[in-house]
Order: sequence, then structure tokens, then C-alpha cells
Amino acid sequence: MVENIFLSLIIPTYNEETNISDTLADVSGYLADKNFNYEVIVSDDGSKDATIKVVEGIKEKPRNLKIIRSEKNRGKGHALRSAVDAAVGEHIMFMDADSAVSISELDKFIPILTDNTDIYIASRRIPGAKLSMPANRNMLGKIYICLANILLGINVNDINCGFKVFKREAAKKVFSRQIMNDWSFDAELIFLSTKYGYKIGEVPIEWVYKDTSKVRPLRDGIKSFISLLKIRANDLRGKYD
Repeated sequence: MVENIFLSLIIPTYNEETNISDTLADVSGYLADKNFNYEVIVSDDGSKDATIKVVEGIKEKPRNLKIIRSEKNRGKGHALRSAVDAAVGEHIMFMDADSAVSISELDKFIPILTDNTDIYIASRRIPGAKLSMPANRNMLGKIYICLANILLGINVNDINCGFKVFKREAAKKVFSRQIMNDWSFDAELIFLSTKYGYKIGEVPIEWVYKDTSKVRPLRDGIKSFISLLKIRANDLRGKYD
């Protein structure tokens, strides 16, 4: 008999050999104390380092650990899309491999997952949140969020925080329609969720800046702005219908 899975937790990885061991240890310890069934999916985006070997060699692995591997580096959006397609949980979430948002923050989400909100996104920019971020990066983030809200007709206070929880039906539909693989995939997810009428909630969290982040604010900010225009163009061409 197949057990009912309450939560599918996805961790996308790309060259995360220095982070993934500690993150999986934290995840394993946290989930071991929960009274629900879960699965953990590591979705690797063609890492060129020893990420997969590290994952496979961890002694204290989370129960129900799955590994999905892409031979090519296609982008975080693709890694998540592949994992969501394989996920079976009633709720499907993802978190970053560097634990910029600790898995313990999920405690704020669990009590409200069964309400009528379809998607909960972690927010660094609402009352109750704690944010540790360089000033220039923080300012660029605010500008990007403002532009995304205007260009895509969405209304959220944070977009790119890598900690989001979906009801299964919402995740399966939204990710199946997703096109973008670069850093704009978060904005696309929120745009599609809004377009399809899903209810979005925001939860204040503590976010810790990691020097190991692969995001380069100016370079990736310019690329992400161009990608926002692509999302709008995709919609006008009916690609999300």
C-alpha cells in the first residue's frame, strides 16, 4: 500500500557540493520530528562538481530521498519543473540548497497549509520578516519587484525568495505551463498563479545572505528584466492559454 505523502520538498542544485550536505542534514533532522509523511527530491541541474556524489554519500539521508539529474545545465526553472512533475505530495514546496531560508521556517507554514490559500510564498519584505542583505542588492531587489508587479500585473511584496509551498493541483498546473528556466521563473510562477486564479499568501521569514549565492545582482537583474518582457510577450502570444 502506497502511503499518502503530505509534503514533497524539492531542493534544486547546481554545483552545491559545499552546501548540500549541511542542508540535507538540517532537513532530515527537522522532518524526522514531524507527524506527517514526506518525500525529499534533490533535482540537480547538471552540476559539474561533486554535488551528486555528496548527496549519495550522506549517511543520515532524509527518508524517502529521490534524486533527479539533468545531464545538461538548463536552469533552475527546468530543474524545478522536472521535480514537480515527479512529486506526489499533497503540498509541493521548494527551498534553496544554501538554506538562506532555514527549513525550520516551515513551522510558520504548516498550520495554514490546509486553508483555502493555494500558494504560500516566503517574504523578506513584509512586517515580521528579518532580512540580512547588502544594501545595493536590497535596492535592486526592490526595483525588480516593482517592475515585475507593473509589467506582469501581479501584486506581491517578494518574488525571488526561494521558499514557496503549493497545493499539489496548483503546482502541477502552474509548473506544467512554465516556460522560463532562468532566474525569472519565480516571477513567471507568480504571474501564472495569478492568471489561473490561484490564491497567493505571503509569510514573513528570516532570510540570511550567503556569500556562496550564484546570483550577481546587476548582471542577473538586467537579464531578469529582459525576461519579464519575454513573459509578457509569451502571454500576449497565447503561450500560457
